[in-house]
Amino acid sequence: MSRHLPEADIQQVRWFRLRRSGLITPFATPELAARHLVGVQAQIHPAAGLALRNRTADLTFAQYEALLFTARTLVKLWGQRGTLHVYTTDDWPLICAMLAGSKSWWARKAERSDALDDYVALVSRAEALLRERGVIGRSDLRASGLTDEQDHLSPWGGVFADLVRHGYACHAARDGEGLFAHRMSWRPDLAWNPPDYDAANIELLRRYLRSYAPATVQDFAYWRGAKLELARCWWARLEAELTPVQINGVEMFVLRDDVDDLLTWVEDLDRRVHMLYRFEPLLLAHKDKTWIAPASHYKQIFRIAGHIEGVVLEAGYALATWRYARKARGLTITLEPFKKLSQRVRRAVEEQAQGIAAFFGLPLQELVEQ
Repeated sequence: MSRHLPEADIQQVRWFRLRRSGLITPFATPELAARHLVGVQAQIHPAAGLALRNRTADLTFAQYEALLFTARTLVKLWGQRGTLHVYTTDDWPLICAMLAGSKSWWARKAERSDALDDYVALVSRAEALLRERGVIGRSDLRASGLTDEQDHLSPWGGVFADLVRHGYACHAARDGEGLFAHRMSWRPDLAWNPPDYDAANIELLRRYLRSYAPATVQDFAYWRGAKLELARCWWARLEAELTPVQINGVEMFVLRDDVDDLLTWVEDLDRRVHMLYRFEPLLLAHKDKTWIAPASHYKQIFRIAGHIEGVVLEAGYALATWRYARKARGLTITLEPFKKLSQRVRRAVEEQAQGIAAFFGLPLQELVEQ
């Protein structure tokens, strides 16, 4: 006998995802936003700040950096998909536990060449140096004589990627080069209580669904950067908390407690306009992007080498890309619409562009439409 599944239309899906990710009702603090989003990608440092600013009230770039480097209630780590993310610092143990069952690219390379023991010893010596000094960069590691191999000093991670994934280090404020701080000097008060590997990933799956559902196990594997067989194991252990729903003929899943919220009436979504910047969490959360981006403009948003453009959304659907150029005299924002923007959308973009410039403490110098 076939099951009769609850059905939701795509507008209800968009409304749920925008609302749960803080784009309709803002979070009280950037730390809460980072927790609910399970981190925001920070390959481009200001992009993570803009993602948090879009979900909190009046966050500025200076405040964002103060939370990272002064108050240290936010922390920058390599996380899901092996990419840089900003997390709430309270989640630092959880993120390290999430990665505990896998090796970094550099550790795997050493293993393939039968040099893993030497590499592990190098990481241990680098940890001791970092513990002694509190903060070091790649030039310090090179000058120490511990290693001069370019792979180990790679700007993509190297030895520091393993110091971070093992919970010894986080990214610190830059001083001409990328710097890393030892956890015991950066946040000595932080309770270090990482769960086991599977428990960490099941908790992350639960949080992922709370903010990004409806989703499939393939979506979660994509977002997490995990092998599908592993994602299926974690999914199976959470199955008692899940409910299937039908979205345009596709079976997807939500947390059981969230079904009614998903099926609520969509309010004024049609009038909502959002300017979301590069590597926006919603653009990274699902393998199938057609819910948020037209297939005809997919390559305009999702570029080669993993670059993801900023987008303008109307009713939760992309209708333009955008970038900014920051100069001392002001901010210039360049729009590339997929079609002519309506006057209402253009006015909303102009207003939000002012807010983006204010985030950087700059006037809006120009809004260019190409």
